[in-house]
Amino acid sequence: MREKGHALSESKGISLIESLLIIVVIGLMVYLLAGIPNALGLITKSRHLSLAREIAVKQIEDKRAINYSNLVNDTTSISDSRLSLLSQGTGEVTVEDCDPAICTSGEYAKQVTVVVSWLDNNKAQNVTLKTMIGEGGVNQ
Repeated sequence: MREKGHALSESKGISLIESLLIIVVIGLMVYLLAGIPNALGLITKSRHLSLAREIAVKQIEDKRAINYSNLVNDTTSISDSRLSLLSQGTGEVTVEDCDPAICTSGEYAKQVTVVVSWLDNNKAQNVTLKTMIGEGGVNQ
């Protein structure tokens, strides 16, 4: 025979603590799933930034491979095919004489500035790299 008090403890149902745990787990899942689009956006932005830097570094390497006497002051567009992987990607390379405030002893040097620009979520982004190439420097 069963005791009368024992029948109440065997009742079926969900306790308050179990309900709260279910709510917490569902809330945590919603929080984690809500962050996925933001994480994907950051991954894309990082990938674009890395690609833009690679393009800019390649342009500087190409200019360093040119003999100093053949470096002409000008601004040219970058024609790297990888620019098409960036939304509205463009770029330019500017070669100019060293600023007299920097080259105070008459050094023969050129300043090379590379700018790669693109749109990321309709916001303008760019990477700018500058370097100096001197007569008798690397690969000269």
